[in-house]
Amino acid sequence: MASTLENLSIMTENLSMDPIYETNWCDMPEEIKLECIKKMGIKERLSMRCTAKAEKSFVDSQKFKFLWGQFHMSHFQLNLSWREPYIVKPFRNSIEAVEMTNYILKIGVFESASFYHRDLEAMNFTEPISAKFINFESCENKTVVDALRKLKDDVKSIEINAEGGINDYDFNEILAISHVQNVPYWHIADCYQADSLQKVAQIWIDVNSKIGTTFQVSRTWQGPRPSEFQRIFLEHFTDYIVSNTGKGVRIRTNNPDRHILLERGLDYNEDGDDEAEESYDQFYRLIVISAEMKESEYDNKCNKWICKIDYENFSENDDEQNIINGNHENIQNDDQVENRERNPDDEDDDDW
Repeated sequence: MASTLENLSIMTENLSMDPIYETNWCDMPEEIKLECIKKMGIKERLSMRCTAKAEKSFVDSQKFKFLWGQFHMSHFQLNLSWREPYIVKPFRNSIEAVEMTNYILKIGVFESASFYHRDLEAMNFTEPISAKFINFESCENKTVVDALRKLKDDVKSIEINAEGGINDYDFNEILAISHVQNVPYWHIADCYQADSLQKVAQIWIDVNSKIGTTFQVSRTWQGPRPSEFQRIFLEHFTDYIVSNTGKGVRIRTNNPDRHILLERGLDYNEDGDDEAEESYDQFYRLIVISAEMKESEYDNKCNKWICKIDYENFSENDDEQNIINGNHENIQNDDQVENRERNPDDEDDDDW
């Protein structure tokens, strides 16, 4: 703090040959005001911008770094954190909530931003969104698409949780957004679009995505059968298949240096029982890999990537056998579980 005051004093001396100012805020030069605003918290800034038009302009000209922001439009509430403790801002109605949300998005630079939003008409994003990590919880398609279109290019991760019956996502709209095409990682939990894997892989081929680019989906018992995800992918890329191990399929791209690997997370040996297959959760991962990578170099610890999309039920420290047995109580005994090795009699595996 002492060094800051010392620097401000030096700045004041350099601004004028006669640096004599009153102690009132209005008598301070703009350069000093801006330095003071940079040191203010969000509450102080919001109070300052209400004092006068000039001060409002000064405050709005300065970006503010947030650790995370949670925009909960269903409850007309905004949770923000730039340091502990975080603040909670409730609103009286949707109009007030939308106005403040867009203001925060205008000045905010977020490490992480989360949107909890159900009302199609309540949110109208007017400002660019700057966030490294963005998350959508039970949001309608319109909210997801509108927010992603406003998202800046430096996003590192996009997470969409479709739980709560919000499953009508338009993949054509979402995949038309450049931030989505180029994001290093994104996933959809409780995905209902069985053609999602095929469409994402095709986009990656079209834009020549970087090695390491990753897309994951989880499918619950309510969604399409797991075999539908696999069947659509294989039919579309029949002429691109490099290898098919039963647990995963590898396809070539238009770039000879890169392949795309599709992995299925969990194996269940139910002797081809299609009805049993429908009741299980399933996880899939698409990842761009080097064409030089050998099958022996694959990361076979699926729990490491499954827990990223479902951290509440799966642990990175569990082995796959424990994951299956510990999280799917409807499996009657260990003999029913296929552990890493392909079962040639399993019809679901044969679909690969």
